[in-house]
Amino acid sequence: MKYVTIFHANLNYAYLEERRYEQVIRASYETIIDTFREKCPNAKYVFEASGFTIDEMAKKTPDVLQKLRDAISSGQCEFMGAPYSHPIMANIPEEDGRWSNIFSMRAYEKHLGFRPESFWNPECTWMQYVPRAFRDAGAKYLTLDFESYMTSSDKDYSWVERNRTKDIGWGGHLPWFDLDPDCKFLHQPFRDVVPGLHGMCRSDRLIGKYVGYFLDRIPLENYMENVVKWSGKKDKGATIIIADDAEYTGTTGYFFVKHYRNYDRSFDIDHKAAGKLERLVNAVLQIGDLVTFKEACEMEPVDEPFYVEDRFAWHKTYADAWAGTPEARAWDPILCDIRKDYKENVQPIAEAGPEFKKYVEKFWFHMTNSANSDGRWPAPPAVTCPFNREWVLNEIKETKKSLALLKRKIKGIQKPEVQEELDSSDDSVYGYEFTQKDPWDVRHLNNYELQHDIYFAHKMVDSKNPDKKEDGKKLLNMVFDELDRRGMKGIRPESIRK
Repeated sequence: MKYVTIFHANLNYAYLEERRYEQVIRASYETIIDTFREKCPNAKYVFEASGFTIDEMAKKTPDVLQKLRDAISSGQCEFMGAPYSHPIMANIPEEDGRWSNIFSMRAYEKHLGFRPESFWNPECTWMQYVPRAFRDAGAKYLTLDFESYMTSSDKDYSWVERNRTKDIGWGGHLPWFDLDPDCKFLHQPFRDVVPGLHGMCRSDRLIGKYVGYFLDRIPLENYMENVVKWSGKKDKGATIIIADDAEYTGTTGYFFVKHYRNYDRSFDIDHKAAGKLERLVNAVLQIGDLVTFKEACEMEPVDEPFYVEDRFAWHKTYADAWAGTPEARAWDPILCDIRKDYKENVQPIAEAGPEFKKYVEKFWFHMTNSANSDGRWPAPPAVTCPFNREWVLNEIKETKKSLALLKRKIKGIQKPEVQEELDSSDDSVYGYEFTQKDPWDVRHLNNYELQHDIYFAHKMVDSKNPDKKEDGKKLLNMVFDELDRRGMKGIRPESIRK
């Protein structure tokens, strides 16, 4: 079996104050890089970091950043990107998410010399537009969530594991479905989540054990038993065995805040981390090979399209968990008003002229940083860290200043007139962009796209053009055939019954 380890580095972490940035970089990130280079030179790994994290490493520990560059150049390390300041992608518009990824790409190009192909989706939160925000910034491979996919796509699985309490922040104590470890969606990638973007699932069935092992809560034997179990018996594809916070390799992260409300033990250094990592990697190499995320995503894919319902997130929870904290409820309406003001009064002028480009980008930089998730986390009854709150509040302040500056720059310039769209004479046009795939290729439409396809076809069926009407009936039958094939059988409209 092939295995993938992804170490998620995020200096915007809750309860990680700036005074501890260097401590965490050296205790965690440097430990990971050094251990793989010195002790496990034949093992590949993935190091993921936000644009903000790379910028801070360049300022505070350029020597560690050089080690990362060397590891990437050697081919041992695949670097994976992430949105610049760790926003919850499902809780911000697509445009904001795309800008955040663009700012990260610029940081990577500046400090690493290239733009990565693989990207990390924070907390794996989902809206149908989320993968486009990554792809349009240049990503080719994206981390996906197994539990979200299965709950959205398998009715038997969903009956057991669906979290019906959207107001809780973690569904890990909910029942587990009796899953076959050879389930192909654990081991094989998905093609064209959106056209041009592929991905592979990480699963809580494996990932949680990583934290338990590094915090000395479970022995290595138990960790490896779990890896062997979920590797299955077919030896096909790959399995992601680590896809969690890099900070747990070398520190306690914010585990004790999360589980015990103990704010004094955040990011304590674990001086035994290097030995633990070496033993884990060597144990994995005894049963298989370590490969990169990109390599796993290029393996033989499943034939099914990837589908996750809107608002889903990892840990069997929802994006609402992050959107419902007191900080999010206080700040997100402010950002919504700022965004509305910008889009209505500034964007039509400022984004049409190259002379305003640097001011526009400054606005979007602070706007997207204002969506940082860890200034809004953890949720009650825990208390957010004052440093994280102040960081976000400062970004909101800078966003307002950037907007005011833009307004001064464009003062006196008239907004371009909006050209009214002419009424189409084609009465078969649906008028809603629901997919960038071929709507006639029903086999590869996900459930969201397939249901929209019904209305796309019905618009043709209702046309006065007899040829369009027949096309619509043909497509509707194709869609209902596909629904039958997926076990979503229902009664067809009488007008199209064969």
